Amino acid sequence: MNAVAPRTPRETAGRVLLAAGCLLLLVYFFSPSWGAFRLWARVPELSDMMEVRRGAAVLEQVAHPGTPVADELHRAIQWRLLFPLIGHVLHLSPPLFFALADLGAILVLGYLVALLRNNGFSWTATGLAAVTLGAASWFFTSTGWLGYFDSWLALALLLLAFAESRWILWCACLLAPWVDERFVLAAPFALLCRWLWRGGLDWRREAGVPAALLALFVAVRLGFLAGRSAAGATVGGYLAGHDYLDAPPARLALGVWEGLRFGWLGVGAGVVLLWPQRGRALGLALAAATLAAVGLATAQDYSRSMTMLLPAALLGLLLLHRAHSHRETVLLAAGAALALLLPAHHVMNDRVNPIYHLQHELAVLETPPPIAMPELYELRAIHEMERGEFPQADADLDLAIRLAANPASPARQRGILAASQGRWDEALRYFSLMAENDPQNPDAWFMCAQASLALGRPSDAHAHLDHARSLAPADWTSRPDVARFLAKLGR
Repeated sequence: MNAVAPRTPRETAGRVLLAAGCLLLLVYFFSPSWGAFRLWARVPELSDMMEVRRGAAVLEQVAHPGTPVADELHRAIQWRLLFPLIGHVLHLSPPLFFALADLGAILVLGYLVALLRNNGFSWTATGLAAVTLGAASWFFTSTGWLGYFDSWLALALLLLAFAESRWILWCACLLAPWVDERFVLAAPFALLCRWLWRGGLDWRREAGVPAALLALFVAVRLGFLAGRSAAGATVGGYLAGHDYLDAPPARLALGVWEGLRFGWLGVGAGVVLLWPQRGRALGLALAAATLAAVGLATAQDYSRSMTMLLPAALLGLLLLHRAHSHRETVLLAAGAALALLLPAHHVMNDRVNPIYHLQHELAVLETPPPIAMPELYELRAIHEMERGEFPQADADLDLAIRLAANPASPARQRGILAASQGRWDEALRYFSLMAENDPQNPDAWFMCAQASLALGRPSDAHAHLDHARSLAPADWTSRPDVARFLAKLGR
C-alpha cells in the first residue's frame, strides 16, 4: 500500500495534469455531438434534436427564471434554477453557460484524483480509477447533451460521501437540490457510504444538519413552489401518466449497466470487502438495489438515474485499496481499458442511443444527419407548393437555404414561390442569392432580369440579361421563355 502523497507544488501540478489527461481521454472516446451543437447554433429551429432539446428549454429559464417551461418533455426542470440564475445574473452567453456542465466534469475528475492520491493510490492506479469512474453516464450527458448538469450532481454526492469539511457537506445539501432534485433521493445513500468509509458519523453535524437542509428544500419545493408550477413541474405532474418501468427487461438491465458501466466493479467490491461485517455488506447491497429501482421508476433516462450510486463505486475502490489488494492495479487497468473500448449508450425508456468517439463526430460535421440535409427540405417544399401549402413551403425553403453549403437551388425555389405570389422584392432577393452562389448559371441572371422588370427597373433587367447572354450558349436566346422575355423587354 502506497504512502499518502504529500501536498507539494509538484504533487498539485501532477494532479491537475492527470485530471486534464483523463478528461481529454474520455472526450476522445466519448465525444460530444459537435455536429448537432453547430447545427443548432446555425438553425435554432432544429431544437428537437436530443442533444440540444433540453438546452433550448434551459435557455428559456436563463432568460426568464421560474416561468413555465414551454417544452412539455422538460417541464420537470422548471425549478432546477441554480445554473439558470447564475446565467441570468451574469448575462452569460450560451457557450459560456453550457460550459458550466463541462466545468463540473473537470471538477469531478479533479476531486477523484485528489481523493485517491490522498488515500495512497499510485499515479497509475489513480488515473485508471478516474477513467473507470469517469466513463459513465454522468460524464456522457454533461458533455454530450446541452443543458444537463449531471456532473454537478455527481460532484455533490461525492462531496457528501467523502469530503472532510462539514461546511462542504452543508453547501452541497443547500445548493445541489436546485441542480437536480434527485440529490434528495440519493443523499441518504451518500451518507451511508460516508459512514461505511469513515467507520462512523458525527450524527448532529454530518447527518442532522444535512437532513435539516434537505427537509427545508422539500418544504419549499413541494409546498411554496408547488402552487406556482405547471402540472408537469410538480412531482405528481411529473409522474402522472408515466409508467417509466414500461420497457423490455433487457433495456432496463442495459440502463442499469450503462449508468456506471465498469464502475459497478467498485460497487461489487464494496459489498464483497464488507462481507465480514454481514450487516453492513447487506445494508449497502440493499440500499444500492433500492436506489437503482427508484431511479428506474422515476426517470425516463435510465442510465442517467444510476449516477445516484456513484459514491458506492468510489467507496468500493477505496476499500479495495485499503485491503492491500495486490491485484488492484490489474483490476483497474482491465476496468479502464474495457470502459474505453466497449460501446457506450444513452439508455432511455423508449430508445437506446450510441455514443461515438471523436473521429466519428468530426466526420459528422462533413456528413450531416438526415435532419440537416437541405435537399430533403427542398423536396418537401416542392411537394407543398404543388399542394398549395405555401406558408409551410416557405418555411421549409428557408431551412434549406440556411442548411445548404450552396443555397443556389433552394433559393431558386423560394424565388419562384415568391414570384408566383407577386412578391417581386423577395423574388429578386432570392434570385440574386442564387446568382451569387451559382454565378456561371445564365438562368440565375435571367431570373434576376425577370424580377427586375416586374419591379419596374428596365435598366437593371437589361444588365442582368446581358450578363446571362454572355454566359449562355449561342442558341440560348432561341429558347421560348427567353425569346418571349426579349420581346417583352424590347417593347
